[in-house]
Amino acid sequence: LFSWQDKLGNIRPMVKQHALKHINCVIAAWGWGTTFRHSFHIGGASFYLAQKVDPEIVHLAGRWR
Repeated sequence: LFSWQDKLGNIRPMVKQHALKHINCVIAAWGWGTTFRHSFHIGGASFYLAQKVDPEIVHLAGRWR
């Protein structure tokens, strides 16, 4: 779904680990620390619930217990 271009110009698929690493580097450079993962989960769940996605689907996608 998402991709990025490496230093050699190759197109690479966006992988969750790489995306979070990049995001953590950016927010750490801003001095915010790296404890924002939970905010992404809450924001994503809120977005889908506001779009009237079935809460059970949001539950499964978020791997809630």
